[in-house]
Amino acid sequence: MSGFAATQPDAEAAARRPLRTHLPEMVVGLVAGLVAVATALFATSADDARLMLGTLLAGIGFVYLGFSIADGRRSAIVIQAISALVFLWVAQIAIREDSNLLLGLGFLAHGAWDALHHEGHGWTKVRTYYPPFCAAADVVIGAAILSGIAV
Repeated sequence: MSGFAATQPDAEAAARRPLRTHLPEMVVGLVAGLVAVATALFATSADDARLMLGTLLAGIGFVYLGFSIADGRRSAIVIQAISALVFLWVAQIAIREDSNLLLGLGFLAHGAWDALHHEGHGWTKVRTYYPPFCAAADVVIGAAILSGIAV
């Protein structure tokens, strides 16, 4: 197997690793999320922190587009391009409207998008480590924004 999650027969699907076995990826995601939040805390203003985190949200939306290009299926590319544009627009609107609520919800929505791709689910074959890593980072960042810590 090339490291990409693949469609598996039912017996094999039942033998998939439970989420807790992705602990290393999730810990790295947690640390990455905390680093992003800490970086935003050094911003000179809430607007700058929102811009930094909004740029991050816009960028991570395009990671799955890269996976879909590697996957090669046109349907995967279209779905991931649309989702990338949605996260870009959410970030842009949150920055323009000074909306911490929208920005925080955007990160939580991306965490849900990650969960949809866990263990070969979703529309695109992705590296198995990525969804748990990114979901952990997204939840940390989204929670920090919504609680008023990061922005």
